[in-house]
Amino acid sequence: MKKKYLLLEFAIVFTFLLLPPLFASSAGIPPSLGKGTFTFAFLPQLLIALALDIQHRKMFPRSQKKSFEKFIAVLKWGTITFGLLMLTYALVLALQMLFGRDSASVDFYSRLSHTLAFEPRLLFFLSVALNFFAGAFYEEVVYREFLPENLYALLDGLLPGGLERAVKFFVEVSAVLLFALAHRYMGIFAVANAALCAIALRNCYVKTDAAYTGTVVHFLYNMISLFFVLRPAIG
Repeated sequence: MKKKYLLLEFAIVFTFLLLPPLFASSAGIPPSLGKGTFTFAFLPQLLIALALDIQHRKMFPRSQKKSFEKFIAVLKWGTITFGLLMLTYALVLALQMLFGRDSASVDFYSRLSHTLAFEPRLLFFLSVALNFFAGAFYEEVVYREFLPENLYALLDGLLPGGLERAVKFFVEVSAVLLFALAHRYMGIFAVANAALCAIALRNCYVKTDAAYTGTVVHFLYNMISLFFVLRPAIG
């Protein structure tokens, strides 16, 4: 009964949450970003992520670690993951400087800079921060928690023994590729960046046994990256 429910839920999430981003064809500013007025467009992602995370915690109980051990794990792997994300950003930025940004990436950032130029900065960055936080939490839950963990549960016992490593490789690679290709609308460099970041963030989830550390790191990384991108416009 549990597997039937997991299969149905996985099919729904895959169809309505994981597939649509793969077919986004143009680089655009996410909804509500910098419109100059406060909106609640970030709420659907936040509520979906909360619902999936709460359900996952009930169906797959966490390991019982002492509070101090959890704190050390969060501090250690949060710091390591943030460092890896920033190194990835520097690497991809160097490649962009060497080979030039692709047209999709240029179009995306030029639209974002144009929006900043014509909107009140405080409302712009408030809108960005809310969307980035909700988006980070959503992506950590969907791509680092729900997708790999539920896929593991569905495949468990269905394949012959001795294929555990192959199953693990398939699940982890699938999660990374789906996340990376969801950034295709921003160009090839964004896809490469997302793939490398996905590996680091998934490892952070495994080490801390929760999506919250990755969410904070992911959010801070996005905000810092945005600052560097918009620095000429901020002036």
